[in-house]
Amino acid sequence: MEIRYDYQYLVHLISCAVHDLQPQDVSFANVFAIGKVHEVANIAFLSVQKLNIKPDAELYNEWQVFYFHSVQRNARQVAQYGKLTDLLTQNNIRWTEAQGTITKTFYPAPELRMMSDIDFIVDAESIDKIAELMLERGWEANIVHENELNVYPEKETGIEFHTEFFKEFYKGSGERYSGAINHPFSHAAPSADNPCKYVLDDTHFYLYSLLHTIKHFEYAGCGIRRILDLYYLQKALGDKVDSEYINAVLDKYDFAENANKLFALERYWFEGETPETDLSETVKDIILSGNHGTNDIHLRNDLRRSAEGSTLAKAKRNRVKNFLFPTLEELYEGHPEYEEKGYSLAKSRFMRAVENLKPQRLKHMFTFFKRVKKSK
Repeated sequence: MEIRYDYQYLVHLISCAVHDLQPQDVSFANVFAIGKVHEVANIAFLSVQKLNIKPDAELYNEWQVFYFHSVQRNARQVAQYGKLTDLLTQNNIRWTEAQGTITKTFYPAPELRMMSDIDFIVDAESIDKIAELMLERGWEANIVHENELNVYPEKETGIEFHTEFFKEFYKGSGERYSGAINHPFSHAAPSADNPCKYVLDDTHFYLYSLLHTIKHFEYAGCGIRRILDLYYLQKALGDKVDSEYINAVLDKYDFAENANKLFALERYWFEGETPETDLSETVKDIILSGNHGTNDIHLRNDLRRSAEGSTLAKAKRNRVKNFLFPTLEELYEGHPEYEEKGYSLAKSRFMRAVENLKPQRLKHMFTFFKRVKKSK
C-alpha cells in the first residue's frame, strides 16, 4: 500500500468521532480502504454519517455495513468470552486478561474498538488441560508451543492463551521485554466476584499495553488503531498509574525513545498538539504497516538491528548468507524431518537446496533477495 494523504482525512474523521465534533467534507478516495486495513473504519463511520456531503450511496452503504459488522463481531466475541471464562472458572483455572477485552472498555462503546482475537493469560501447567477442554467441545485447538495455545471456536472469534506477557519474538527481544514486565499473576489480584479471575493493577496493565504497542512498532509496524488505544488508555488511566515507575522501566530497558514518538503522535492526531520533533518517518511506518505490520517493515527493522555497530550493507550480506547457509539448528527447526532422520549439516543443506529448486520456492527465494536489496 503506497502512503497517501487520504490517511490524514481518516485521522480527522476518527478525531471528530472521539471528540464528538462535526467533520469537514472532503473526497473519500481510498479513505474507507485504509480504515479497514487499520481496523478503524467503524469508529470513523460515526463521523461519516454526520457529514453534510456524504460518500456516494454504494460506498456509504458498504461503510455502514462494515460498522454493523463490527457491532456483530463484538457481540460474538462477548458471547465466546462468557463461555470461555465460565469454563475456566468451572475447572478452577485461574486467568487474567491484558489486551483488547480491557482496552475496549475505555472506548465510548466497546464495538468501536475492533479486536482481532481474545487473549487470556493462564498458568503454564493449565495449557494442556485447557486444550483438552477445547477439543472436548469440538473446537480447533493448536498448542503453538508449551507457552501458547490458539483456539478457534468459530469465525472471527479466535482465542489465544499465553503464560507470560512476552516471549522472545526477535533475537535479543526477550531480555528487554520480559525484563521490563512479566510474571502476570504477581501483578494481579483475584476479582471480588470470581476467585479464578485475576485483575491486573492499573500501572502494570498500562505498562504492558504500552510495551505491547511498542513491540509491534519495533517488530513489523503498528497501525492507527494502536495509537488510538494510547489516547483512550491515557484518558482512562493516566492519572491512576505510577508514572515515575513506568518512566524508569522505559529508560532502563531502552523503550523511552519509541514511547515518546508514539505518544507525540497520539497527541498530534487526537489532541491537536503540534509535535516538537519530526514525526514524518513514524507516521509513514504507522500508515504503511496497517494494523498488524508488514513483512517488509519486519525485514527492514531486523536488518537495522543487525547493523548496529556495523553497516546496513554488511547486515544485508549476512542476511543473504544466513538464508543460503542456515545453521543445523535452524534447519531442524524449519524441517523437523531432517532431525528425525538424523541428517548432518551438509546433508540438511543439500536437501534444502534441492527443495529450493522447485519453481514456487525459487520464486520465494528471489523475492526475498529483492526485499533485502531494497530495504533501507
